[in-house]
Amino acid sequence: MKLKLGVIGCGKKSSQYIDTWSQRTDIDIVCVCDPSEGALQHVKSILSDHGQKQVHAYQDWQTLLSEQGSTLDAVYICTPHAVHADQALAALELNLDVLLEKPMVTTVDEAKALQLAQQTSGKQLVVAYQGGLSPLVHQLKEDIATKRYGDLMSINAAIWEDWADTYTGHWKQVPEISGGGFMFDTGAHMMNTTSMLCSQPFASVSAKMNNHNFPVDIVTTVIGELADGMLFSMHACGKSIRCTSRIECFFTDYVVRVCAWGRWIEIEDRDGNIERKEQESANNLMNVFLQTKDGNIQNPSDIEQGLHMAKLWDAIKLSASKNGAPVTC
Repeated sequence: MKLKLGVIGCGKKSSQYIDTWSQRTDIDIVCVCDPSEGALQHVKSILSDHGQKQVHAYQDWQTLLSEQGSTLDAVYICTPHAVHADQALAALELNLDVLLEKPMVTTVDEAKALQLAQQTSGKQLVVAYQGGLSPLVHQLKEDIATKRYGDLMSINAAIWEDWADTYTGHWKQVPEISGGGFMFDTGAHMMNTTSMLCSQPFASVSAKMNNHNFPVDIVTTVIGELADGMLFSMHACGKSIRCTSRIECFFTDYVVRVCAWGRWIEIEDRDGNIERKEQESANNLMNVFLQTKDGNIQNPSDIEQGLHMAKLWDAIKLSASKNGAPVTC
């Protein structure tokens, strides 16, 4: 039976997923929504190219949910960060499963409201972190727990992109809409994957940010400590080359590097031998969502993890506002 899916937000990332998902036989994209008529026409043409001539198109997400909510099984939400909570809450209240783009929400209070709505509805909300849904990341998380590579001594994470100039004038650089700058946008992948791999909750962080004359943070550096005393660091540079990342886990017997999106992993032993594995992500995102929705697997990227991330982001912002003073998480 096909999943009847509504899509709220038809920007670049969403249109890429629509292109992939519309070629599947287990998904029916019933309706799409975006305030931009150009974006709507673009995704309609994608669907038409793949044989779907009819799709309901809206420029207002409330109208989409009001008119199509009873016909849908789930919604995919890919919109500016500040509206995630309202849109996801509305979908859960209509008893729809939700695939929600990262970051889940912009505040801890929003995360707690989603938590309550999800518990009331009994539906699933999966946060679309590719790293959070990657089998490679979850295997590494299990390997850390079982000490396959020895004791985990520390984690060092970095992510970088030519983000500052690429998104000049974009909503991503409007704090009231984005909820933050590079660290909360692309850097959220690094924060989420790192936090999933950590064996203990965060205890404290010290952070500094530099906007480099942009309206939001462009460079952020964080050092912190877990509840068990392990140290970690994270660095985000949004005025550099390309868009890539590296999360390094230092064990007593190995060094394991993984991409923030969970696309690849490298395992290096004491002799310098490196084993590399790779993971495709576009269909994996939907595959994991469907398995979670159908109850075949536990939600690997749930609201609890989203709440954990919200608390971490609040602590980072607070520390940065205090010129790097340590803040408890």
